[in-house]
Amino acid sequence: MKNKIHWKKAVEFLKNNISISGYEVYFDDEKPGISNAILFCKNNIEVPQYLTEYDDDEIDYSDIPEITEEEFRLAELIGKTGPFPIDQKEAIKMLKNEEDISVYDVYFAGEKINIYDAELLRKNKIEVPENIIIYDTKIGL
Repeated sequence: MKNKIHWKKAVEFLKNNISISGYEVYFDDEKPGISNAILFCKNNIEVPQYLTEYDDDEIDYSDIPEITEEEFRLAELIGKTGPFPIDQKEAIKMLKNEEDISVYDVYFAGEKINIYDAELLRKNKIEVPENIIIYDTKIGL
């Protein structure tokens, strides 16, 4: 049987790097606040769900790096395409360098490509939307 410790004392111990592994934390229906709840979570101590109300302004986000626009766009694409999305420009570049792109999911970011690049993609079994192809009528350019 573990000794009991009040959550406020547990916070004090944890902030001073003192182990509370031999204790059972009790809350007396007091809300510890989100920063303390996060501290407990990091130390594998469960805070009852009904005590975890919080205000977004109370959360310290300083240790979380900002998400860039490119990372956000990539995360959206991963949800739609699979684990290895690349855009058509990167796919064309890799194919011209004779690199294997079979592990990638090629997405089309709305930019137009010429017919020669479209054919290169199609030869590699990549479906190219017709509306992004520029058909150049001048042969050899």
